[in-house]
Amino acid sequence: MKRTVVILILLLFPQLLPAASPNDSLAKIFAEGNELYQKGDYGQAEQNYRTLLQAEVDDASLYYNLGNACFKQKRLGEAIYYWEKARKKRPADPDASENIGLANLMIVDRIESPQIAYPVRILNNALELISTSLSAWIAFFLLAAANGLLTWHILGRRRAVSTRPLIGSIVCGVLFIFFCCALSWKIYAEEYRQEGVIIEQKVDAHSGPGTDNLTVFTLHEGIKVQVRESNNGWLQVSLPNGWNGWLPQAAVALF
Repeated sequence: MKRTVVILILLLFPQLLPAASPNDSLAKIFAEGNELYQKGDYGQAEQNYRTLLQAEVDDASLYYNLGNACFKQKRLGEAIYYWEKARKKRPADPDASENIGLANLMIVDRIESPQIAYPVRILNNALELISTSLSAWIAFFLLAAANGLLTWHILGRRRAVSTRPLIGSIVCGVLFIFFCCALSWKIYAEEYRQEGVIIEQKVDAHSGPGTDNLTVFTLHEGIKVQVRESNNGWLQVSLPNGWNGWLPQAAVALF
């Protein structure tokens, strides 16, 4: 009898029911998208993931799964774009990097890049695995360690004992400078360098912003470009080999 009364009250006054959390609803949409993907319904799974994008969800797993859904639908450019976004959000996650590496083998264009010295290449690869916030924390720790070891050296009474803290302080100081430079470069790249990925299957690059200008080269989906300038719906982009041209903005997905 008591249960019946409670049910009647809740039916008459639904506002008394506990409200569902928005996060719970978003998590349900994400889970449903994953189930649809597992069933092979990639188009509907993509719609679920894009619903989360419209809700301003900014998550590496969402970008990664959306990239997978686009790849299954043979949209290579969009797949690489979302995998790149996933890698930027979670640099240490190997899955997105592996997918990008495999997808790059399927790109039609082969753009020759200038040769980079081996030590610099190793350094760049290492920096890609470290996020900006982690670089900042490492730099802070190294600065504190360098100051602490230097203080130990100054206060040390015996020369044989105080030499090691001095060497450690110098090493930490050098590493601190290195991470400060790396952090500065990351901040510059994130704030002032804009990149994008070609998402159209084929697009012509022109010598100026407009189709009435000369076609200088043609690009296919999946190529990563650096954006130099924008003008009336057109983007001036550059390639690693030094080529420059203007593309329709709709052909490029920007980070």
